[in-house]
Amino acid sequence: RPHGSDSKCQWSSLCSASMEIQLHGTLPSPITLWSMQHRSVWQILKSGKVYRPREEHCWPAVEEGPTAAPQDLRAQFARAYDWMAERLDHRDPRPDPSLRWPVWAYWSLGPSGMGKPDLRSLRQLEPGVMLELRVDAARVLLSDMDDWHGPLNDSFWGPGEPPFDEDRPTSSLSHRERTYVERAKRRSWRRCLAVNPRRFTQAVLWEIRPDDVVSHRFFKGHPLPTLS
Repeated sequence: RPHGSDSKCQWSSLCSASMEIQLHGTLPSPITLWSMQHRSVWQILKSGKVYRPREEHCWPAVEEGPTAAPQDLRAQFARAYDWMAERLDHRDPRPDPSLRWPVWAYWSLGPSGMGKPDLRSLRQLEPGVMLELRVDAARVLLSDMDDWHGPLNDSFWGPGEPPFDEDRPTSSLSHRERTYVERAKRRSWRRCLAVNPRRFTQAVLWEIRPDDVVSHRFFKGHPLPTLS
């Protein structure tokens, strides 16, 4: 669906606003998101049912095979996803206590803007469906895709130097020191929640409802070449 003059005006006003648009509550509503999903998700929505992701079907839980990350690294990634889910829970309480991780989507593709993603550049490895969603902003948590590497890498992501020695092994820290380090890191991760539409921006929400869907488009996917 083409974006008209209203979208251009919205884009201009957002770009001239503070970088921390989400934290200051100036995000317009509803907003358009784009989510890449398995084709079975479209079948669920098409039948009139709400889609909520099951933990066993979410990355990093499903990553396996020769390209899988080591178990300790996967556990680190899972903690980052748990942190993002906790932040979303503060904004929009999860509809089911058993729901661990949210749905992921795109909001802005950086310099390309907030329009429809180009599947030629956002190459997907497997067949799926791209869903265009129109969602109440109160249900959505946005985050900067580059700054998201702070939580993913389990590292301090604040301005300046970290208030602790990053080279010191965690095993050598006392319980009090470990608690301090963990709190300092998690406070710094909130920087990824200050978003700017000029930068690549992702979104999370707990569920996709049938009436959220504006359009859908199937894609074939481009598997990685097999190494001989």
